[in-house]
Amino acid sequence: MDVRDDLGNLRRDFKLVPKRESLDFYGISQDDLGLQGRYMMTDNDVGDFPVGSGEEDLEIRLRSRWPSRQGGVGGPSRLDEFTTMRFITQGGEALPAGALLEQVPGAVPLSITHRNTQRSVTILAKVIPGQNFYDAEILAELTPKLEGMQYDSNDESNPARWPRGYSYRFGGDADTSSETFSSAGQMLVVALFLVFAVLVLQFGSYTQPLIIILTVPFALIGTLFGFFLLGLSFSFPAMIGVIALVGIVVNDAIVMVETMNERRKEGLDVRHAAAAGASDRLRPILTTSITTIIGLIPLALSDPQWFPLCMAIIFGLLSATLIALLVVPGLYLQLTPNTSKAVS
Repeated sequence: MDVRDDLGNLRRDFKLVPKRESLDFYGISQDDLGLQGRYMMTDNDVGDFPVGSGEEDLEIRLRSRWPSRQGGVGGPSRLDEFTTMRFITQGGEALPAGALLEQVPGAVPLSITHRNTQRSVTILAKVIPGQNFYDAEILAELTPKLEGMQYDSNDESNPARWPRGYSYRFGGDADTSSETFSSAGQMLVVALFLVFAVLVLQFGSYTQPLIIILTVPFALIGTLFGFFLLGLSFSFPAMIGVIALVGIVVNDAIVMVETMNERRKEGLDVRHAAAAGASDRLRPILTTSITTIIGLIPLALSDPQWFPLCMAIIFGLLSATLIALLVVPGLYLQLTPNTSKAVS
């Protein structure tokens, strides 16, 4: 809805299109016609006249004078002035403009915006309220249609295609999405590194932080599977949700590993410590996960912009909860040495 552009109001305009048959009949080339028309339309630099005596040369310029311009530079701007235009043939014959040019009515904008020295038109629009459309989905449907409108030398007569020289480029969020995703990906790596560094200092070991960090890829599997089921595109809000998910899913694993270490200090072996830690933290992990998911559901349904972010956290948290209860004890059993020495 509210589709608009930056051209503003259009004004009435006439184009002068050369009549090829008339040009051939009178022996005037299109280059010659354009050259004579330029002299009548613009201010032309003819040359300089040397004055001497150290004074600056006189600049000689040639231009036509049209009443509608009121002394200003430019060509005729009224239809009655076009009838007074004359073109000279190679034989010196003066021909009226109507004999060589055809007036085609049209409309032109009052001003044209340039981007990177190229003329451009910016098209703006809004999404209809209540429609669950996202930027990635809109662009996915719009791109094939725009590609079908591109110039094709084998299909020049098709009015649905643009003329030669026209192209398109997506702006706004789409223009910066690659840079944004790159920055978000770097922040994800930094977040994982900082979490791992803190865990190494906390546990005094490299294997146990590795157990906790391995829960993150399994949580991402749940996020991707949930997006596949709902048919969602992986947008920037979803990336923010994944970054937030990293800090959430490690909590369950941290609590469980810490509980297992406490059971080791009490004298249990690795197998029994892993089983005791999983059973002791079953209710707290399920409770915190369920309350977090329930709290995110109203936010996800309140605004389509928050829906991908919330779904990334919800599906990732569901997967991470199952992983914390099943995979973490198994990893702890495999990666922790089975010694009678208590964990310090």
